[in-house]
Amino acid sequence: MDTDYSPAKEMTPLLLLLAASRVVITEVMANPAGASGAHMPEDRNEFVELYNPGREAVDLEGWSLDDGDAVDRLTAWRDSSLLVTDSGLVIGYSWLNPGCYAVVLDPEYTDPAAVGGYVRPYRFGAGALILTVGNTTLGDGLATTDPVTLCSPYGDTSTFGTPWNATDSLPRDPGDGISWERIDATGPDTVSNWMACRDAAGCTPGAANSASSYLDLAVTGLALVGADTVEPGHTITARVTTANLSLPDVRDCTLSVFLDYNDNGTEDRGENVACFRNWAIPGRQEAEATVAFAGPGSETDLWARLVCGQDQNPANNALRLTVRPGGTRRLFDLNLSSFSPNGDGREESLAVIYRLPESRGTLRIVVYDLRGRPVATLFSGRPADTHGKVWWGGRTSTGTEAPVGIYAVCVDYRSSRTGRTEKLPVTLLRD
Repeated sequence: MDTDYSPAKEMTPLLLLLAASRVVITEVMANPAGASGAHMPEDRNEFVELYNPGREAVDLEGWSLDDGDAVDRLTAWRDSSLLVTDSGLVIGYSWLNPGCYAVVLDPEYTDPAAVGGYVRPYRFGAGALILTVGNTTLGDGLATTDPVTLCSPYGDTSTFGTPWNATDSLPRDPGDGISWERIDATGPDTVSNWMACRDAAGCTPGAANSASSYLDLAVTGLALVGADTVEPGHTITARVTTANLSLPDVRDCTLSVFLDYNDNGTEDRGENVACFRNWAIPGRQEAEATVAFAGPGSETDLWARLVCGQDQNPANNALRLTVRPGGTRRLFDLNLSSFSPNGDGREESLAVIYRLPESRGTLRIVVYDLRGRPVATLFSGRPADTHGKVWWGGRTSTGTEAPVGIYAVCVDYRSSRTGRTEKLPVTLLRD
């Protein structure tokens, strides 16, 4: 008889196996193409894709999917009619091999009474494991705002849509017939690690996500360094932050920084400040550059632009910053002379950057229209520090969109020693 038995020793191998066998949600189709209703495409074509990045096969029988409204138990798919068009699929089985995908289909995907078109619309990856749930639908029907949680019987979990944070922008509707894809299968469930599928089919069930080859570079930051003083002809420094929002490494792009003296948004002869050729950004990482240049004699836009022929989303490849000489003589600066909160991801908000003589007083930052009427109050109270930043997203204090036009940003500072009020104009566009 073994007298050295202990429950702790018995559980250790199991715990190690679980740690090495984590399964993750890699794709969610919550808005299938077509109409909703009984036997309709939206009722039967939802799916959740799972991936096993570990080294051991995992039995998914009895695991659960929770959309916040209902909890479903996973089980093997057994309707062999699915094999008529995809003979390489794995059905009647619940073990997910390492490096392989599983697709959890709505039980009604092969509904013989299907109407409304889009009948069995998906072409699955070769060798994909097909699973389903034990009732009539995934959750209570996945809504485009439903986060999803995958849970093992042992408490191992994976999530889609940051269920713990209802205030961020995920999940949301990516478009009719388009899925959400995890960019880095082993990366976190964050807004930056999900993207709408770029494949022509709108989804990639049971196969590598389109995110694995999609390339998206961006200029994510442009700021003056130590720029309380901006004087004409004096050397000032700017920091540019670039990011590779995708998985592949990039080593052959060009980063250029220029002062747009003629205000045409493009780099012309004599405007270049710096040019970095063969600019490299590893996948899912950032790279920074610091440049020095002579302060312009008048208000001028400083641009940073990233150029790469393979970039599939060039809309976020440039940022601009309005440089105004004589910064120390003002309480504040605006990062832009105009901005366009129109949802295209570029210049969606205006930064009001203030510098106060002391932090003991009260600060009030208000946007006015040209008739002098208050449009939005951005700050009112005692600031925590003498330097800070607030943002205006182009909306009124009631939350409605402010009309296109010219506005005045007013900063009023009051203390026992001083009182100052300053204004700067800004143009709100929506093109």
